[in-house]
Amino acid sequence: MKKTSLTLFLIQSILCFIIFGCGDADKLNGVPDKKEQVILNDHTLSTDETWTPDQSYTVNGELRIPPTVVLEILPGTSVKFGVDAYVVVRGTVRIGTPLTQAVLDELVYLSSNSASPDSGDWRGFLFDHTHDVDSFFRGVVIQHAKIAMDIKTASPIIMDSILQQNETAIALDGSNSVIQHNRIIHNEVGIYTIGRQTRPRIEKNNILENDSGIICENVQSIIKNNNLERNDFSLRLQVKFDLHVSNNWWGSTADNIIDETILDSQDSNLITKPVGTVTYQPISAFQFPDAGPRE
Repeated sequence: MKKTSLTLFLIQSILCFIIFGCGDADKLNGVPDKKEQVILNDHTLSTDETWTPDQSYTVNGELRIPPTVVLEILPGTSVKFGVDAYVVVRGTVRIGTPLTQAVLDELVYLSSNSASPDSGDWRGFLFDHTHDVDSFFRGVVIQHAKIAMDIKTASPIIMDSILQQNETAIALDGSNSVIQHNRIIHNEVGIYTIGRQTRPRIEKNNILENDSGIICENVQSIIKNNNLERNDFSLRLQVKFDLHVSNNWWGSTADNIIDETILDSQDSNLITKPVGTVTYQPISAFQFPDAGPRE
């Protein structure tokens, strides 16, 4: 029986070699192809591109997306970034599951190329004053960056994603971004908002175990229906204006415990400049079970 099986295997392999070439023998015998390696060094996209899961991407230096150019990264794709690599977005990025699709697809992974990755290994995505409202990240794991998403005068949608082990996960400057259903965990700063004329929406996120969950200098920010738990500070106010954030879960319903997780004018022993006061009532009496990425 073993001799017959071996004979059939040899005949099959020889026929495959003759007809298809030796590279396809592995396919016939169920051995998956190795992914094609795409390495980009200080690269500018000259036309729209779609990155796919059957290729492995590495970015070194600066990847530039000019105005009118679209970079699409399909679900299931992985991109590694070298030391201090970053993406400058002046066009549009569409990363992960389309917003119109009901069910989340495979995740996209954006992470450090280091053998021992750590926060700050690469610099992240910079949205460079584009006024862009068409970009999105949905179903994306982004980690080990200095500022994973540095969004200046642009408003990409960030949804159903995981941002972890970054120095800062999301920095918003003059942005109306919608940030919903994300898991923002183990960062030095989860979300940093500045600017006065914009209203980013920060809703239904799990913001957990960060040094600072949210640092707010934009008191127009809409911050509600989030789970803010086990952060050193869940919310830090850094301007002299008052901030109202209602209907969030703070890990407790006790005011004294919630107060300990908020840094504002009530903490004169910890702050060095005049800041406003955070009012957080009414609070949610329970953790939001539908916060964080959806399946």
